[in-house]
Amino acid sequence: MDILFRINEFIMLLYFSGLSVLAYDLALRNRQARKVSFYVIILATALHLLTYLNAVFSLERIPMLTTYEGMFTLSLVLSIVGIMYYYKNDSEQVLFGFIFLSFIFFSMFTFQPEPLSQQVEVSVIMNELLVIHVGMALLAYVLFFVSALHSLIYVIQYTNLKKKRFNRTFFSLFSIETARKVMMRSVGIGLMTMTISILLGFHWGLQIIGSDIIVDIKVLGTSFIVVLYIMLLFYLKKMRNLYVFAILNMTLFIVCMINYLFVSQFSNFHIWT
Repeated sequence: MDILFRINEFIMLLYFSGLSVLAYDLALRNRQARKVSFYVIILATALHLLTYLNAVFSLERIPMLTTYEGMFTLSLVLSIVGIMYYYKNDSEQVLFGFIFLSFIFFSMFTFQPEPLSQQVEVSVIMNELLVIHVGMALLAYVLFFVSALHSLIYVIQYTNLKKKRFNRTFFSLFSIETARKVMMRSVGIGLMTMTISILLGFHWGLQIIGSDIIVDIKVLGTSFIVVLYIMLLFYLKKMRNLYVFAILNMTLFIVCMINYLFVSQFSNFHIWT
């Protein structure tokens, strides 16, 4: 069997081991387990980065042009951002959230039905505009995840404060004000990034495949997601209910992932492999 597949399996095993030990630390507050899990996750991320760089040099392009390639890139970005967050804020709950989602995406990429190919349908006509379009879309997904994760933290901390429940979870998470700021800023920047990505992709699509891009189901689905995020921000401005906003924001991220992972199957242009 291909050696790269075996390496990816080993990376998955490292991620899973790191997550398992981190879950043990979250349950029993074992400082030694926290250190072990962090080092294992760093090792997994380092190998992940090396396999990604190997793919870049082998393909002679950035692997992000199909949904599976996007998962490969997105999983690496999530792992790196998660480690940076942990290094800065020392919150193992946040690290667990980042690495868990990274593990899911990397697993889906590893067991994709087709191997990476130097030529894919869209890469034949690829240019810099397409790379920027896809890169900004992936960045927006990361920002939406950061916002959703801090929305969850906001809900937890809001509940703890309301019930005056100052337990271990309360002191190990961000303050409710920090969660609010990151939640708001991430969704705002993510919305702008996704909007720019859609406009660039729409312009590129008109030049390459013509007006058919307008009725592509992935384009329609992603545009609908942007509209929902805009409506969410208008809701906050009018109602000023951050608790409901946080819950709706988490729900919308799930809808966003459904659009990214499943709607692509019905697109004639945004292909899986």
